[in-house]
Amino acid sequence: MNAVVARWDGFLAQVRERFLTIMREAQEGCPRLLEHADFDPIPMGNAWGAMEIRAKQLDTKIEETWSGQVEGSFEQVGASPQALAYERAKGDATRAFFEVERERTRIGIYSNAGRALFQRGMAEKGRAFACTRCGAPLDVPFTFRALNIPCPHCTTVNGFEPGTRMRMGELCVHPLCEEASWSQWVAMREAERAWRTSRGATIEILKVWERAQIAFWHSYLSARIRFMPETAPAFGADLRGRMRHFYDQMEREVAWTRSGRPRDLV
Repeated sequence: MNAVVARWDGFLAQVRERFLTIMREAQEGCPRLLEHADFDPIPMGNAWGAMEIRAKQLDTKIEETWSGQVEGSFEQVGASPQALAYERAKGDATRAFFEVERERTRIGIYSNAGRALFQRGMAEKGRAFACTRCGAPLDVPFTFRALNIPCPHCTTVNGFEPGTRMRMGELCVHPLCEEASWSQWVAMREAERAWRTSRGATIEILKVWERAQIAFWHSYLSARIRFMPETAPAFGADLRGRMRHFYDQMEREVAWTRSGRPRDLV
C-alpha cells in the first residue's frame, strides 16, 4: 500500500506545481499585457480566462485520476474504507486549495489593473485637479466615475470627469470589492465547505454559513460604496438581495425549517 500512497502523493505534488506555475505566469504576464495593450483591459481579461481554464482542468484531472486509476489501486492492495476516505480527502484538499488560489490570483490581477488604470488616467490629465474658483488643489478619490468634489477652502463644488481611460477601470470594481473582503470570502468558503461535507447539516453549521455570507456581502457592499457612492442608499436592499439565493436554498434544509427559519437578516 505504501507504494500506491507514494504514487498518489507524487501525482498530487506534480499537479500542484503545475497549477502554481500557471498562477505565476498569470501574475507576471497579465500586468505586462495590460501595459502592452496601452491599458486596454480586454486582452488581459482574455489571457486570464485562458489561464483560468487551464487551471480548472487540473481539478478535473485530479478527480478523473482518482476515479479511473488510484481508487482501484488502493482497493487491489486491500485498503480499508477509512484509508480510502483519507486518501481521497488529499485530492479534495488539493482542489480546495486550487479554488482559493485561483480566486486570490484573479482578484489580485484585476484589482492591480484597476489601480493602474486610475493612475494612468490621472497622469494623462497632465496636471493636478484644482478648484475652478480659488485654484486650490483637490484630492481625487480612487474612482472610475464622474464626481462632484467640494473645495475645502471656498466650498465650490467642482465636477471631476475621469475620462475614457479611467472609466475602463469600472470593470475592476467587483474584484476590488472582493479584495477588500478577502478574509470574509475565505470564511464564507470554509463555512460552505463544512456544509457540503456534512452528512445532514445541523442548524449550527447552517447558521455559521449564513453569518459568514452576511459578513462577506456586508463588507463587499461597503467597499462598493467607495467606488460607487450612489449605491449607498440601496445598501440594505442590496444586502437582502444578495442573500436571497441563500435563504431560498435553506428552504430545502430540514434542520433550517425545523428550527423555524432563524434568519439573522430579515
